[in-house]
Amino acid sequence: MIRLVLLLAFLSLPGLARAEAPESEECLACHSDKDLKRVLERSTHAGLACATCHVGVTAPHDEKPPPVACTNCHADQKQALAGGAHGRRVAGKAAPPACATCHGTHDVKKATAMSLDTCTTCHAAPLTAWKGSVHGRAVRGGDADAATCRSCHGSTHTVLPKSDPKSPTYHLNLPRTCATCHANPELAKKHGIAAGDVYKLFMDSIHGRAISRSGLLVAANCSDCHGAHDIQPNDAPASRVHPANVPKTCGTCHAGVEAAYRESVHGKARAAGHRGAPVCNDCHSAHQIQRTAGTPWQLDVIKECGTCHQESLRTYRDTFHGKVTRLGGARVAKCADCHGAHDIRATEDPKSKVSAANIVTTCRQCHPNANQAFTEFQPHADPHDRARYPKLYWSYVLMTTLLLGTFTFFGLHTLLWLPRSLVDRFRRRRDEA
Repeated sequence: MIRLVLLLAFLSLPGLARAEAPESEECLACHSDKDLKRVLERSTHAGLACATCHVGVTAPHDEKPPPVACTNCHADQKQALAGGAHGRRVAGKAAPPACATCHGTHDVKKATAMSLDTCTTCHAAPLTAWKGSVHGRAVRGGDADAATCRSCHGSTHTVLPKSDPKSPTYHLNLPRTCATCHANPELAKKHGIAAGDVYKLFMDSIHGRAISRSGLLVAANCSDCHGAHDIQPNDAPASRVHPANVPKTCGTCHAGVEAAYRESVHGKARAAGHRGAPVCNDCHSAHQIQRTAGTPWQLDVIKECGTCHQESLRTYRDTFHGKVTRLGGARVAKCADCHGAHDIRATEDPKSKVSAANIVTTCRQCHPNANQAFTEFQPHADPHDRARYPKLYWSYVLMTTLLLGTFTFFGLHTLLWLPRSLVDRFRRRRDEA
């Protein structure tokens, strides 16, 4: 206190007003709060004098010092901020954050030492969602590889809004941003990510090609399916890609398909709690979705149907249709041609494509002259099933018996004829000799 009084008395003497910047000790004579000193000592600016930031201040001073201009030293960051979301002034919106909003005032920290909670000041909702995500929980568990704000959005000073084509989170750029981690096989192996290099698979899919080749903003990217800040593992009930939620997620874009699926036998089974009922990615896959008009997909999906309907696939392969598709032909009837794709219904459902009321129309898609008698063809008939197909069963028994009888008769005939044949051959050779 005595020191402060003497300093003020000395500076108040006529002719002794100081024009030069005061020393930090002079500032702390008044601003001698212990907490402030402690903060300054921990700050990255600990070696700087007060007047380095508080330019133009005098000691003592009656008026409030002018605002600190960080750009006096950090001119390069000023230019970066000018082009980023944190430096732009948008009409009708709040002013962009000041340097102190993120870095603090006297307790300035380097960006690498700043806590993610710094973002909470302005982005509370996204950060709260991130903390509950698979990435946020991994970071709390000490995983240094897990994505944080900067991993996706870039450096704080150069952050761009997602509407900016240069932003890492811009719709067309997001897959490449996610690929920073998810195209790394070593990280996939280290963290047990079964999908592996999903970026390569996705970019070769119908969605990936729509983004990379056509630049379609309506094509699904990573966040459309997995979410943005609230990404959950696919086995979590809250995950957008949990089997129970997949139809709704895909329905965000494919609303008509989702509505048809909900009314199908598969959709109703899933709604009733049957976990084995297929959802979108069971048939179309997740990251490798292909055009359904392509022959390879049309042939492969037959095997996908057989994953659940093994007996139906076996009997289908025994028919003309099945044998042609096995050889690579796709112009004959396949599962979806008869049963439908997303709108598959039970045979007894009047709206089913294979119901008694609609079967003729379904067959006429390929066979224009088909009539009711034509539809008696059984594409999944099993000759061993006596209860369901008695006529076919007895025909199978009759033909098998006839075949076995024929081979048995002529087999015995051949065996009985063999000794005589050998004797006749021996006699001819002896007579010729």
